[in-house]
Amino acid sequence: MITDKNETPLGRYFQILETVGSARTGVTLTDIGQRLDLRPATVHRLVGSLKQLDLLTNTDGGRSFVLGRRLQNLLYSTLAKTEYSHIAGTILSNLVEQLGETVHLAKLNGNNAESVLMEQPQGTNRTFVQPGRELPLHAAASGKAILAFQSEDFVRRYFSLPREKYTANTKVSERLLRRELKQIRETGIAVCDNELDFGVLSYAHPIKVKGGDVLYALGVTGLTDRLRNVPITDIVRHLSKAAHLLSNEFGANE
Repeated sequence: MITDKNETPLGRYFQILETVGSARTGVTLTDIGQRLDLRPATVHRLVGSLKQLDLLTNTDGGRSFVLGRRLQNLLYSTLAKTEYSHIAGTILSNLVEQLGETVHLAKLNGNNAESVLMEQPQGTNRTFVQPGRELPLHAAASGKAILAFQSEDFVRRYFSLPREKYTANTKVSERLLRRELKQIRETGIAVCDNELDFGVLSYAHPIKVKGGDVLYALGVTGLTDRLRNVPITDIVRHLSKAAHLLSNEFGANE
């Protein structure tokens, strides 16, 4: 006998997620039941399970439901390169013009950050942060900008792992790194001063997505001797403005 996949428990869960995802302002339990022809008790049970897993959440504590942070994070973390270019390409290009150095967008990927988009100025003697490159959370500026805003459980698990010392400047001490993460949360700016690649200086700013989680960071990278000549106030101002624009693009202020 052929069974309709939508009538299986997993199929019903997925139908509910589709129904909620298609309604940006949220839907009530009654709406879900009417659209899917499900009994109130069934809807309450299925939605309750999805809410426990943070796949659904209430809007401002109200009666309507929207996609939860866990599912939002999954959606944002699986964007294709063309989608990143569409969302962030112009912002990164403008930042390159303002600072004259390589900029990149990095995302959280497991226990590392991963470069997903890079823009460079014209000319030679420029640094690279090629898309696909893994960036350690304890050493790269963009990695530290992301790590600083993860949950304490995530940070604790990360510090239970071995940390590689890439240069003489790389911090591997949990005490020193926690102190630096606190500074990043206070200032919004992470720094990698010859800690990953010798002779390279980087700054990064965290990027929030819809729901308030930090899954991305925007970084600027250049040769240390050259980037040190750029006033830090200019770097912070331009980087912060671009990061705010990107957070808007990722729905952080909706």
